[in-house]
Amino acid sequence: MSVSRNGGGRVQMRRIYAILDEVKKGGFPNCRSLADKFEFSQKTIQRDVTFMQDQLGIPVAYNASMYGYELDGHDDDFPVFEPKVEDLAALFLMCQTMKNVEGTKLAEVLQPAFERLVRRFDVNWEDLSHFFSSKANGNLKLDLTTFGKLAEAVLSEQEVSFNYRKPEDKKAMKRRLQPYHILEMNGGWYVLGHDMDRDALRTFAMHRIVGLRLWKKTFSRPSDFNISECTDGSIGVWSHNGKKPVDVVIRVRGWLARIAQERSWHQSQTLNILDEDGDKVEVRMQLHSMNEFKRLLLGWGRYAEVIEPKELRDMVRDEVAEVMKIYE
Repeated sequence: MSVSRNGGGRVQMRRIYAILDEVKKGGFPNCRSLADKFEFSQKTIQRDVTFMQDQLGIPVAYNASMYGYELDGHDDDFPVFEPKVEDLAALFLMCQTMKNVEGTKLAEVLQPAFERLVRRFDVNWEDLSHFFSSKANGNLKLDLTTFGKLAEAVLSEQEVSFNYRKPEDKKAMKRRLQPYHILEMNGGWYVLGHDMDRDALRTFAMHRIVGLRLWKKTFSRPSDFNISECTDGSIGVWSHNGKKPVDVVIRVRGWLARIAQERSWHQSQTLNILDEDGDKVEVRMQLHSMNEFKRLLLGWGRYAEVIEPKELRDMVRDEVAEVMKIYE
């Protein structure tokens, strides 16, 4: 067996797989026999074995009585594998996530584990960027200090306080929160938890949080807390706060009808195709919050009509009327 010398790090990984295969055969190979077999120097083989032991955690041990290497453990004790295309794509997305939290305490916690995965894949990120990329529109500015403190509060279950100003408010108000969960959506970061003043679950946009303070007082996150259950009733991130879901029916046509057959805006979404060509479609879903969906509907323009509920139909009509006043 001859191992190609082209390809840098990838060649080293192929060599490591080959060395591991020889050790697993049980013949107690040593650096000399492996070097002869693979046509590399004994120093190169020794460096590979050291890398396997120190960086990959493979239990390769030298048996002095047999003058060769053996496995000091079972095959299943270590996840050594040749990456597949889907593995590389998944790892690239993880890399993008690490960039989003760069400079925070959460990144410090995640970085060692992420680096171990990168070493196992032996990936050159500059090469990978030629094949995969991500782009988000309207990214919101994130204060890394605020993010880091909130991440610490979530992990350690510490109460926090801050000043918060909603877009429709003229001034900020003091809020006290037991933070349960941090999530990212549509280029923005949000924290969801128990609002102590209102005694209810609330969601806060991080970019609107000012003067964040961590308190020594701790809390216990409810064992039945489920982020999916809290946000399933909305198109975006806002919690439903115990409201009952409302049946929403939208009739779409033209290009939007074809988009509706390709995309799911909500997990409760169902479709009813109204014509043979698929140019008219009825979209149904159950939502707790109408505001975020109203903004989506306004972007669809004349290609979408609200059938139910009347509340949402009125909201869209009133918003359009206000817009028309601007252009009169």
